[in-house]
Amino acid sequence: MRSTPTKSLPTSSESFADLDTLALHFEGFGPKAFGVLDRLRAHPHIEQYRKEKEDIKRWVKEPFRRYRDDLVVNWVLPNHLPFETEKNVFSRLLKNDFGAGGCHHHLWMAFYRPSRRRLSDVQLSHSLYPDGFVFGLYVGNYAKSLFRAAKKRMEEQPRETLAHLNALIESGYTFTYAPTVTKATSSPTFAEPLDVLPDDLGRAKGMWVRRKLSKERVLDLGGDLVGTAIEAQEEMWPLYRWWATAESEAPQ
Repeated sequence: MRSTPTKSLPTSSESFADLDTLALHFEGFGPKAFGVLDRLRAHPHIEQYRKEKEDIKRWVKEPFRRYRDDLVVNWVLPNHLPFETEKNVFSRLLKNDFGAGGCHHHLWMAFYRPSRRRLSDVQLSHSLYPDGFVFGLYVGNYAKSLFRAAKKRMEEQPRETLAHLNALIESGYTFTYAPTVTKATSSPTFAEPLDVLPDDLGRAKGMWVRRKLSKERVLDLGGDLVGTAIEAQEEMWPLYRWWATAESEAPQ
């Protein structure tokens, strides 16, 4: 199921293969998937995870893997995208909190380029929450020089940056960045088109765009969530490539 890498990222989503019919095995996330995650949100501890372990596997993890597989077959492979699609593409529910026993209440996945890791690359992410599903694009401090290059490109080319961001905002996405201050209220979120870039964007430790589908919408879509996801990847592709190539295409 692993994709066959090409040397470069497609320059435009317009060149993506247009499949008339998707080959789907994913049947959708059911009410029990959201119920399990909701209980983890109410009791975010390893004891609750252990109690729910079988249901987590059956209703959350296994359907999510089929969703991943369908994205590979219907989007990654037809477009020869240079992504790792199997190794460490999923997050973990159990927190790495030095034995404190904490637990997340959402699960997410992202493909990444084989020369990097999931957390050190620009992330086209897919996230399941107790109240819905989120398509997102993120780059942050873990990406180190790539993140610095992406911020620099945005600051040096504000007109093109605003065109990418506003196209997504006008399509229902939000843009958020996290300055160095760690308080939750210090992460500005923009749901309306921007006239100028924020003054303190250069201090950001993370930047992301996201669009959320409600739980009701996800249940209604069933397996067609895959097709909606592919449309979201194509919408986010211009900004993804803008960030992902910032370091390699920087003037020498």
